[in-house]
Amino acid sequence: MYFYIDGTKYRNMIPSESAFYIADDMSLLYSGLDGDYSVLLGGNWRFELVVDSQTGLCTHIQSFLENLEVTDADLTLPMAVSKDLYFANERSLEPGSGCHYHPFSNTVFWDKKKKILCFGDPDCQGEAVEFTPKTIAVIKENQLKSIFLNLDGMKRQISFC
Repeated sequence: MYFYIDGTKYRNMIPSESAFYIADDMSLLYSGLDGDYSVLLGGNWRFELVVDSQTGLCTHIQSFLENLEVTDADLTLPMAVSKDLYFANERSLEPGSGCHYHPFSNTVFWDKKKKILCFGDPDCQGEAVEFTPKTIAVIKENQLKSIFLNLDGMKRQISFC
């Protein structure tokens, strides 16, 4: 399993009104491009990277926030380029299925002041790509190391207890 960055073919097709929102069940969802394949990060069902099975395009991330354990942190969004992010596997990506992606740190960091949520390693170095608005992935040696979500401006506020 690996990730790669290539062009802006799909990135430029994302509707400008795409945004994160909180559902009634405390799921963090994203309105934008659809996908039909799930990559569960760190083997944790809470962190789902949604992928289009035909192209391998990473379309968005979603998460279940209720009772999520987070570490308070002073986070900074990495400088990123706006490009397409792709996921590839040795086997074909079957619609409606998915896989667990274990080479990923199963940690979450939250900057309450800046409204930044980070899944994975917030200090890792690598190539940063904004693959969908307000979502930045850091890739190092074709491995996903972290995902930063800029949640500033959401209508419903997030709080972690």
